Amino acid sequence: MVSDERDSFSRGDRGAGIRLSGEFHLKLAEAAKNAPLISFQRSLVSQTSLIIAQYESGNRSHCSYDEHTQLIDAIEARDAALAVNLMMHHMDHIDSKLNLDEESASDDLHAVFSHLMLPKKKPGRSTAV
Repeated sequence: MVSDERDSFSRGDRGAGIRLSGEFHLKLAEAAKNAPLISFQRSLVSQTSLIIAQYESGNRSHCSYDEHTQLIDAIEARDAALAVNLMMHHMDHIDSKLNLDEESASDDLHAVFSHLMLPKKKPGRSTAV
């Protein structure tokens, strides 16, 4: 998932990158097997994805996937102190890339949610003639 996120940002698909980043955070919560955390994380990911899509400074490089990889490594090593420090750094990094001035808001919400607008095939119908 982290490599897919990196690839999305590398090819300029910001919407997919933001979605995959959010999915990463949801997977972390699911791995904890903590229902209240999962519920909270879903709400948080939805809100922060919107904020990032609208207010992230476009001229800064997106490197959260490196932070995600480091976080996975710390969790796998069962190094709680390092994982907490990495997450705090990650949150500070995201915050530093946001420009919350009203004039800087992007209209890139289409890119974030465009996957929801794909036409769906109706069951039982064939497209072959």
